[in-house]
Amino acid sequence: MNYRKTLPWLAAVACFATACGTGSPTTPPTAPASTAARPSSPSEEGNKALVLRLYTEAFAKNDTDVVKQLVAADYIQHDKSVPGGADGQIKEFADLRAKIPGAVATVKHIAADGDLVAVHWHASATPTNEATGEAKADLYRVTDGKLTEHWTITQTVPAKTASGNTLFNDAYRSPKSTPTPSETQEETNRTLAVTAYRKLSDGDPTVIDQHWDPRYYQHNPLITNGTGPLKQLMQQATQPSPASSTRFGNTLADGDLVWVFSSDYSVADIFRVTNGKILEHWDVVQDSQ
Repeated sequence: MNYRKTLPWLAAVACFATACGTGSPTTPPTAPASTAARPSSPSEEGNKALVLRLYTEAFAKNDTDVVKQLVAADYIQHDKSVPGGADGQIKEFADLRAKIPGAVATVKHIAADGDLVAVHWHASATPTNEATGEAKADLYRVTDGKLTEHWTITQTVPAKTASGNTLFNDAYRSPKSTPTPSETQEETNRTLAVTAYRKLSDGDPTVIDQHWDPRYYQHNPLITNGTGPLKQLMQQATQPSPASSTRFGNTLADGDLVWVFSSDYSVADIFRVTNGKILEHWDVVQDSQ
């Protein structure tokens, strides 16, 4: 699962859809793209398990010792309101509990790709009600079995969505007989989704019929299902100028999901690619500051 860098203006269409604010608590990642050999799947699964402990043990049990065990001393927080190191992660969780008393962390989707792990999760005191609390997208870098870097995006969950889908549920489920995508297929999915999204952000509506499944299940709260609403959005949007090539985010591919993080726009997009088509989409758009 190779991860790549991708331009943040890929998130422009999502910003038009959600009228996202320009304020952001994050700073763009400055590390160059990794040129190291791709880690084995067991290594990536180990990284997933490590990150999951933050939610199932550290947050769920309010266990600060687990945070100290998992987080490196030089842990970098890109949210400048939080200090680095384990103390910063402990503060972030404490602040969330204060904001949402009784909050439960429910991981909805997780991906590991190279040294990165991405998590799409729900923070709510009533986790069975997916129209409450906050939607969150976290991105971690794992180095030598420790968390060394963290980006986060937070969106207040709306009471209703245009499609009837929540910001979290899986509208499509693969048949049980569907084989697990190979590393090669995951990379193919990543290339397809990122390239299609790039063309869409450039203002090319023809790419929708080429690369989107007509059923297109939408979890953005303001857009209904299908490719028709996406085409209408393209007609209404004033296309942005491409961002400077020096401004980067990250993309990950794991299973049938492709993740696109855009630091400048504070948006995380997740695309489900099935049979060579983009079938489903979630996003987390940073609340305006």
